[in-house]
Amino acid sequence: MASEIPLISVIMPMYNVEKYIAEALKSVLSQDMENIEVIVVDDCSTDKSCEIVESFMPQFNGRLKLLHTKSNRGCAGPPRNKGLEFSRGKYIYFMDSDDVIAVGTLQNFYNVAENFKADVLMGKNYIISSGVGEKFLKETAFVGNPNDNTLKSLSENMPMRIKLWSENYFEVVPWLKFLRRDFLVENEIKFLPIMQEDSYWTFELICLAKTIIILPNAFYVSRRYPNSLSTKALNANFNFEGIYNKLDRIINGLKHVDEFMGGIKFFQKNPQYRHAVIHNITMQNVGWLMRAYGNIPQFQIYEKFKEVLKKDTGDFDVLISCLISASMHLISNLPQQK
Repeated sequence: MASEIPLISVIMPMYNVEKYIAEALKSVLSQDMENIEVIVVDDCSTDKSCEIVESFMPQFNGRLKLLHTKSNRGCAGPPRNKGLEFSRGKYIYFMDSDDVIAVGTLQNFYNVAENFKADVLMGKNYIISSGVGEKFLKETAFVGNPNDNTLKSLSENMPMRIKLWSENYFEVVPWLKFLRRDFLVENEIKFLPIMQEDSYWTFELICLAKTIIILPNAFYVSRRYPNSLSTKALNANFNFEGIYNKLDRIINGLKHVDEFMGGIKFFQKNPQYRHAVIHNITMQNVGWLMRAYGNIPQFQIYEKFKEVLKKDTGDFDVLISCLISASMHLISNLPQQK
């Protein structure tokens, strides 16, 4: 079985999830198709996560791999990239190692992707749970429109896709996407080694995929607990902890997107869309910073930004720090939408 080329490669980045990794692996074992491989990429865990994964290997009959990163970068992008590098499946599914998928999910993905010859399937709905063990699936909160059962196919109309993207139509999380591996490899689509890298990654998918299918049904259960990455991302009480990582995401993320658009004919011929994308991403990031530091006086924000930006921006550290802090101040004073 291990030598057979799999139809699907399930890639899981993993870091200190000894309480949950078993449930994640069991949900993959419960799928009604066996021609899949699971690649768990351990990101320097210090608990018993790796031992638990190894204990599942006999049940997967050679279809489970455990890889290791050399260092932890504080984000899931590098381990996901490593998993993609070692994958063999026709399709790729990125799954978090503390969540679960419903029975029949992978078979449904495969059928839809084959039927539409799709590069990308994107889910719109999912379920949130804070339970543990048996309570995990019983105590859930549905996110999305439970009455939306209409599968949608997006054309290659780039202005329409950019408009939908600017309106936050697309969910950016990797675990709501099912992707053709050749599409990712041929277009060299990888995750950036920065915080919340999935939004930049999703933008590339939207711009490069020929066929995108939107799936309405909820098939994924996302676990939320105090120390999960999802919960930390939603927590606004950061003070100045990790400020360099936040600014690194903005500086390097914007630079990456701008260079990416520079290589696409549509944006070359339509610079107004290129500017609109950069403006939209900038405002999103400024809003993100405001939610993290909005309770701190503007002059203190400026001083801290200037301190950490000197390394990357040199003589422009004063100007950029002032612009960022001023933008945050302006956004915070805008009337709230009802």
